[in-house]
Formats: sequence, C-alpha cells, structure tokens
Amino acid sequence: MSRFRKRPIAAAVVLMLSGTGPALAQQESQTLPEVKVTSPPEGQGFKTDSTSTATRTPTPLRDIPQFINTIPETLIRQEAITSLSDALRNVPGITMTAAEGGVQASQVFWLRGFPVAGDLFLDGVRDIGEYNRDLFNIQQVEVLKGPAALTFGRGSTGGVINQVSKVADLLPRSEAVLMLGTNGERRLTGDGNFVLGDTTALRIQVLGERTDTYRDTIQNNQVGFAPSLRFGIGTDLDITLNYEYLQTRSKTDYGQPNLGPSYNYRMPPVPLTTYYGFANYDYTNWYTNIATLNVQWKASDSLSVRNVTRWASYKRDMEASIGTLNTTTLTGAPVTGNTAYDQLAVTLTHNKARDNDDQVLINQTDVTWKVATGSLKHTLTGGLDLATERLDRQAYAFDGTPTTAKIDAPQIVTQYINPDINANLNYSKTPQNRNVSTADTIAVYIQDQLEFSRQWKAVLGIRYDWYDSKTNQTALGPAGTNVGPFQRTDNLWSGRAGLIWQPTDRQSYYASWSNGYNPSGELGVYGATGTNLSVTNQYLDPEETYNYEVGGQWDFTPSLRLRSAIFRTEKTNARVTDPADGIMKLLGKRRVDGVEMELAGNITSQWSIYGGVAYMDGKILEGDPLTQGKHMTVAPWSGSVWTAYRLAGDLAGWQIAGGAFGSTERWIDDQNRAKVPGYLIWNAMVGYFQRKYDVQFNVINIFDSKYYPGGYQNNPNRVLPGQPLTGLMTLRYRFN
Repeated sequence: MSRFRKRPIAAAVVLMLSGTGPALAQQESQTLPEVKVTSPPEGQGFKTDSTSTATRTPTPLRDIPQFINTIPETLIRQEAITSLSDALRNVPGITMTAAEGGVQASQVFWLRGFPVAGDLFLDGVRDIGEYNRDLFNIQQVEVLKGPAALTFGRGSTGGVINQVSKVADLLPRSEAVLMLGTNGERRLTGDGNFVLGDTTALRIQVLGERTDTYRDTIQNNQVGFAPSLRFGIGTDLDITLNYEYLQTRSKTDYGQPNLGPSYNYRMPPVPLTTYYGFANYDYTNWYTNIATLNVQWKASDSLSVRNVTRWASYKRDMEASIGTLNTTTLTGAPVTGNTAYDQLAVTLTHNKARDNDDQVLINQTDVTWKVATGSLKHTLTGGLDLATERLDRQAYAFDGTPTTAKIDAPQIVTQYINPDINANLNYSKTPQNRNVSTADTIAVYIQDQLEFSRQWKAVLGIRYDWYDSKTNQTALGPAGTNVGPFQRTDNLWSGRAGLIWQPTDRQSYYASWSNGYNPSGELGVYGATGTNLSVTNQYLDPEETYNYEVGGQWDFTPSLRLRSAIFRTEKTNARVTDPADGIMKLLGKRRVDGVEMELAGNITSQWSIYGGVAYMDGKILEGDPLTQGKHMTVAPWSGSVWTAYRLAGDLAGWQIAGGAFGSTERWIDDQNRAKVPGYLIWNAMVGYFQRKYDVQFNVINIFDSKYYPGGYQNNPNRVLPGQPLTGLMTLRYRFN
C-alpha cells in the first residue's frame, strides 16, 4: 500500500473499481478522497461548478464575485463547434466583429461594449497572437465579465476570454472524429490519451481540415498538432509540458459593403456567400507555435506553488482587398436612393499586405497558503508575473502602374451585385513601413479569499504592474521617413473587492468592485485594442475602467443552476482627439449598464439546458462632437439557448437537441450612422450515441435566415455576413 499513499487519487479510483476500497481503507486507518465519475449527460449536463481562472485557485463559481459564462465540451460537441467565434455565440453580451466559421481577417470580439481582442487567454496566460482560434485542443471556453486587472493585468476592460486546453490524465482514451458538411466541410481530428505509468500520461491531439466555407472562393485548410506530456499525476509534484502547433491557410475576408448613406446604409442586396475581393490574389497564412511548462507543487495541505512558463510565436503573411461601394453608377451617374441595384458599382482594391512575426515569453508564479486566524479562514495567493512581448509587422505596397512615380494600388470597378472576383491583376510588391513594438511587464499581486463564516465570504486583492513599452517604425519605401522611437513606462495599481452572502447551500449573493487599465502603449494585435505608441499618445496616462456588480446564484437542484448579475462598466477617461487643436486627450467617458442571466444544467435526468440573456444600455457620455451622447456599439438585447433530450427505452442512445441565438438591432459605429438588423437563428441536432461510436447530424440556420453578426471595426460601410443554411455530419469512433 505504500505506493497508494503517494498517489491518493489513483488509489481511490483503483480501490473503488475493485470493490475493496472501504475494507482496505479501514485496515490502513486512512480515509481516501471521494471520487465521482459521471459522464456529462448523466451528470451535470452543461453545468460547470468551478474554475481556476478567475482567482488562480480552484474555486467554486458560487464563491467568485463575478459573472462567468463557461462553454463546456459537451455543448461544443453537440453544436458541432470548431472555432472560438462560433463558440461565443452561446454567450450573451458579446458583439462580433469577427465572421463565423473562422475565416475573418481579424477576430475581434466586444464584451460588455468594449473590445477584448487583446484580452484573449489560453490556460490563464495572455495569448496575443493574431490567428483564427480553432478548438481542436480546447476543453472549454470561459468568459469572465468585467475588468479584472488583479488577475490578468492590463486590458480586460469588458472582461476576458479564456480557453482551457486538453491535457493528459490517467483515463485511457483514443478516438477519431470525421466531420462533413454541405458547404464542402471536411475535417478530421484525433484525440489519444496514453497512460505511460502510475502517474505519467501522454495525450496527443491532431487536426487535418480542408474546408470549403459558405463564402465564395474561401477555403480553410488547417493542420494542427498538440501533445501534452504529464508527470506526477495525483502526486505532490505535477509537471505538464504542452505544445500546440496550428497552421492555417485561408483568405482574408473584410465582409460586404452595404448600400451606404444614399440608402441609409441598407444591408447588402446580395447572398451571404458573395465575396468582395480577388480570388486569385487574396490569401492569409498563419503559423502558430505555443509551448507551455506548468509545474504545480503541493508543499503541504496548506501550501502550494504553481509556476507557468509560456513561449509563443505567431507568424502571419497576407494580401487582402477591400470592396467599396461607388458614389456613381456603372454609367457614371450619381447614386441616389432610387438607383437600381444592378446599376451600382463597387471598386475592388488590392491594397493590404503585411507579414507578422510576433513572439512572447511569459512566466507566472503563484503561491497559495491556506491559514486560519481564529474562526476566520484565509486562502492567500500571492504572485509574480514577468512578460516580454514583441510585435514585428512588415507592411508592403502594391503598385499597379510601376512605370509612373506614383504608387497606385491595383483595382477594378465592377458590378456591385455580381462582382468580378476572378479578375487578373498586374502589380509589383515592395516593402514599406516596418513597425516593431515591445513591452515588458513586471507585476506582483496578493489576494485573500476570506471565509468569515459559512454564510459570509469575501475576496480582496491588490496588484502593481510596471509596464514599459516601446515602438519604432522604420520606413523602407523611397519616400518614407522613420518614425520614433517612442517609449513610455506606466505604474499601474489595480484591485478587486467582493462580498459574498450564502444564506443556504443553494443560494449565493455578491457585490463587487474591480478596475482595469489600457495603457497608451498597450500591445494588441488588432487596431480596436492595441494602440502602440505614437507622437499623439506617448504622453497620455492609461485609460481606466471601473466595474460595479451585484449578482446571485441559485441551485434549484444539484444539477440545475441559475446565475444573474446587474452591472455598470464605465471607462472614465477614454482617449479622444480634441477637435479644437487636433491633439489626443483623455476627455472621453463611456458607460454600459446591464443585466445578465444564465441557466445551465439538467432539468431532468434526460433533459439538459444551457441558455442566457443579456440587456445592455451603452452610452458615450463624453467624447468628440460627432459621438458625444450617441449609443455604443452594443445590442440592447442578446441571448441564446440550447437544450438536449436523451431518449430512453427502445430508443436509448438517441438524442435530439436544438436552440437559437440572436440579438436586437444595434449600431455598428460610434457616430450611429448605420445599424445591423436584429436576428434570431435556429439550429438543431439529432444523434445516435453508443459506447464505441457516435453518429451526429447538425443543421445550422434551419430557416436559412439572412443576417449579419456585426460590422467591421466601427466602420458603417461594411458588415459581416452570417452563416446560411448548413448541414453537418459528425462521425466519432472510440478505439477503447
């Protein structure tokens, strides 16, 4: 029994399965921990009870004073989700400026009215890369609402999105999954977990995809490989080595130009499939490498240490085109609101090219100490975060008339409702500006999760960040000039305070406050979040955001939970260009007030549900004359629901599911010039699930509704088309 004492979790499983656990435990005078093994459908369905992301300690959701949405693997599988953007349609309060299906040139999500593209995390570590995130190696997706600089540092204005990777464990498994679809989707994934010893395991995820998407000419080709090697599972020293490689070849997609001001920005009168670019010249290639070392040491029952080291490389090369609706018709006449659609012209311009070579090195150390002072219990966590980030961007210029001194991007004028995307172009490509930005972070924090009594708890914490950023632009073109270097150092203090009242085991209520910062030199991969330093902002203090929230959780049964929150998120000093002198100043103020609810779990042993709804009122309280008093780009109402029923008796193994997601209409630019219409999209699934294999059929957008998830980067002239009617078949085979 000596080897079991070193591995209590493994011992418990072995003894329980053998049926001799209680007797042996009594003979050895030791109590083994209770281990419950339940599959998600028969267990808690879509309900998730705890997370380590919000507090950096394993904490029940009812003990966290923050609204958190968790998209579990069960839901991801049932909805046949493959990309992060598709997974997030299950989360109300998120605004998309990223197309569905993972083909958008940049995936930008807005949470509670603020962009979060710089606040994407992988296993609790910042994941700044500019790539379309596939879920082949993801166990679940967590959306933490509201600024949380105490845990995550800079950014997190409206919250953060965290992906949780699949890691090795002691449960042998091996499966292959084939997905085929009506748009030409062809996707094969594999998941193998191999037990190498009593405490050692290797898990390997693989991906191969060659998918024709619903957008004309766009194909998504992917290769992925993600091994996880883990030592010391169930012991005091647990070490995990993770690596993920993802290569994607696709086309950039900047959406569709709408009908512009002459038609009050009416939505495009073309199919959702219509592409506005050059099929033979537009492309995007991503090469993503992420390596992580996670060491967890349990020094005693009350003291533990966690250290995570992450190195990541994100490379991308692309050429792209923009389609712009002309103000004159194909015959040269001015466009009016009565012009026939077949007379409208669009200019397709091949004018975007960039190579990215971005790298990060991050180290996080957390020390957790559980101690009691009288009747007061503490879970103290202190940590040190170190990070160095580097964004290297090389821009290019296209010249369609190389015989002249002027650089003219190649372009054509073509019919708006039937653009010539197969046109031939002649141009030269020359390097232009190269922008290199770096940022170094040193941060320390301390957090105390207090338990005053069984009914009263609190979370308190404070963090200090030293954030140093630099930007230098080198002009390589003949007429260019070097810009910079610019440098800025910020000292950021942030905190969190939350009080929790739990009158019964099935009720939990909280009130909380937190803040966050956006430094002027914040490195971000998308224009909506990362500003990079310039002559206009290098002397500006960071923007600051505050969040005030009250919420509650009600467990109707052990497997069905309702959560709700009322919140106010306010950016008090947003960057604004002063029209009086053209200088950028901290004169803006933005506020979002809202209410959120989420229901997740099992209604009965056979009937599961996952759904939520959010109401948000976003206002630009102070800003430039064109935006002050206007509505922010948030939908007043948004929500989703998914429900599944497992048949019994002679039909055991069959499962049916369905649901909907949608939102009300919303503005797509701060000046409130254009709106995307509201929509409600219905999806369904039917499947036959057995021990060795599953056969699953999904229908997306059952009624083939025409809709637009959002606009593109606060631009009133362009919208992103949603996914039309699509059928998917998933075949899953388990080898053990």
